[in-house]
Amino acid sequence: MARKHGHDRGVFQRKDRPGKWFVQVYVNGRAVTRTCDTKSQAKIVHGKLRAEIRERKYFPEKFSRKKDVTLRAWIRRCLEGNVNRGWRNERSYGKRWSLLLGKRLMRDLTIEDLRRVQSLMRNRRLKIEALKAQGKKIRARGPADSTINRHFGFLSKCFNLAKKDGLVDRNPVEGIRRFPEVRKTRFYSDAELMSLRNVLARRDWEMVAFAVETGLRREEQFSLRWDCVDLENRVLTIPLPKGGKTRHVALTDVALELLRANPSFLEGPFVNPGKTPEKPLDARSFIKRHFEPALRQCGIKGASWHTLRHTAASRRVMAGVDLVAVQQFLGHRDIQTTLRYSHLAPGHMRSVINKGSLSETLSKTLTKPMNLPNMVRPAGIEPATLSLEG
Repeated sequence: MARKHGHDRGVFQRKDRPGKWFVQVYVNGRAVTRTCDTKSQAKIVHGKLRAEIRERKYFPEKFSRKKDVTLRAWIRRCLEGNVNRGWRNERSYGKRWSLLLGKRLMRDLTIEDLRRVQSLMRNRRLKIEALKAQGKKIRARGPADSTINRHFGFLSKCFNLAKKDGLVDRNPVEGIRRFPEVRKTRFYSDAELMSLRNVLARRDWEMVAFAVETGLRREEQFSLRWDCVDLENRVLTIPLPKGGKTRHVALTDVALELLRANPSFLEGPFVNPGKTPEKPLDARSFIKRHFEPALRQCGIKGASWHTLRHTAASRRVMAGVDLVAVQQFLGHRDIQTTLRYSHLAPGHMRSVINKGSLSETLSKTLTKPMNLPNMVRPAGIEPATLSLEG
């Protein structure tokens, strides 16, 4: 297999898309990728692109003049070189922007235009919510504030690239205030997990249990390959994590047994094979046909497959695992993302808050009762509530 930086540099395959060959070249420091069916086709495309770049013929003439660049054309150009893990979401954002403002010239777009779109997106959701409150059955939900923010984040990225290439002078998205996001960290209780176990088929439940045991992201679990599993050393290697670095996930006893009991290693390269062993199980189809019906049958609301990842984290925190270890376990780049789990279980926090307190040390070192009134009254604590005697 050719590699990005080895023999046949620029022509390679990706583990998450078997059967396809990819061509990658760089223009002004930005990656541009093409997809081909065979390696020979990929080599031809690679040579053609390299020749066009050398002759400065790669970009069409219209991209050399600011007034000729439409938003739709530039979004298409940005998405062509997208090899990020979230490319599916970005493609969706690009499609929405192309429908809304695709024909507009980039240099003509203003902050007022974008504010109108922002209001339009939010008002659509509010209208749907109002109709549902009236008892009308509507399947659509409308974009959440967080989703609207992601749309504008993608658009800002496109404008920044255009600005870097000299196609526009400014980024109007910088003048748009994002909606505040209420970060609700929902996790499954033991009772809910047992309910799911009772209604799911055995193999489906094992998928759920493995998600809780490993904390893998959806795509990480469904595209997991056997060559990334080290049963002897009890570790998974995640080659394409969202954080941008290879991640290693230690296997619990339960996760290890689930893998050992999985017969798919005899069928093909994927831990969770699809209809054909050469392809992974389709995550969206599995969740829609198996997992979501089970949630409805159990009466579980406000939860999704991603909630299993929150559950994996919350169970570790409640078991006393420190947040830095949880950060490494989940593969978070920023500890701030992990800190949300510190507030998951107030009842659990109350039960462990005295761990590490001075009470044990004081009980060992003090030989007479402490004179507490002057110490505790300034903090608003009544002395009668404390009793520390040596």
